[in-house]
Amino acid sequence: MKANSQSSKSALQAIPEPAVETLLPWSKPDNNNPTPLYYQIYQLYKQRILSGSLKRGDKLPSESAQEAAYSVSRITARRAMDELARDGLVTRERGRGTIVSYAMPPSTVAADFSGLMESLIAIGAATDVEVLSFDYCIAPAHVADALEIKAGALVQNAERKRSKNGKPLSYIVTFLPERIGRSFARADLTDQPILSLIERSGHTIAEAEQSVTALIADSLSARVLEVEAGAALLKVTRIVRDHNRVPVQYIEVFYRPDAYQLNMRLGRVNIDNETRLWAAQSAGPIDH
Repeated sequence: MKANSQSSKSALQAIPEPAVETLLPWSKPDNNNPTPLYYQIYQLYKQRILSGSLKRGDKLPSESAQEAAYSVSRITARRAMDELARDGLVTRERGRGTIVSYAMPPSTVAADFSGLMESLIAIGAATDVEVLSFDYCIAPAHVADALEIKAGALVQNAERKRSKNGKPLSYIVTFLPERIGRSFARADLTDQPILSLIERSGHTIAEAEQSVTALIADSLSARVLEVEAGAALLKVTRIVRDHNRVPVQYIEVFYRPDAYQLNMRLGRVNIDNETRLWAAQSAGPIDH
C-alpha cells in the first residue's frame, strides 16, 4: 500500500512544466494600465480557465517563469496565483505547483451549422475589417488540441478588428493550420471573408462547434473595442471543420455586447416516452 502511495505521489509530481506561451501572446499585463499587475495576471488566467482554454488538471507556469515572461516580481505572480486559489479555480501544492481545479460545466444546448457560414459571410460584407497582425507561430497548447495538430506545429495567427459605421464591433483572433494559412496573404484578409479563403484552399466547410461566454475586457481588447478595461464582453469560441471533419480554423471573437446577439431556434424533441427536451434547430450570429 505504501509503495502504491509513493507511486501515485511521483505520478502527480511528474506533471510537466508548461511554457508561459500557454497564454496567448497578446494576453499580457500592461504596465500602463492603472489596474495592479497582480490583478491583471489573475484576470488573464481566470478568463482562460472559465472559458475552458485551460482545463482541469492543466499546470500553470511557475512563479519564476511568469516573473521572467511578464517582467514582474515573484511576489506579484504569487499573489495572482493565490487569488485564483481563493476563487476555487486552482489548487496550489508544494512540489506540484499551481493546477487548474475548475471544470467547465457540460453544455446543455448544441446548435447545428445551418446558416451559420452564410450569416458570418453576410456580416463580413456589411462591415469593415482592419488587420492588426498577421504571422506564423508555434500553436499554443489549447490551439493544437482544437486543430488536432502536433505540439510545436506552426499555425497562422491573425488578429483583426471589425467595425460597422465607424464603431468597433469585434476583435477577432484566428489560428489556421499552416498548410491552409500559406494559401493566402495578409492583404486577402482585408477584402475577403476568411471562411471563403479557407474554402478557396480546397476545404469545403461543413460544420462547427461553438461556445459563447461572458468575460471582462483586458487592456488589449478594451483598446481595440474602445471600451473601458474591465467592461463586459461576449466571447465566441469556434472550431470549424471541413467535410472530412478535419479542423480548419480555431477562432476566438470578442464582441461588444451592444453590437452582437446570438439567435437560436429551439424545438421540443422526444428523448424517450417520458422525457422531452429543448434542442437547437438552427443558430446564427446577428449584428446590429
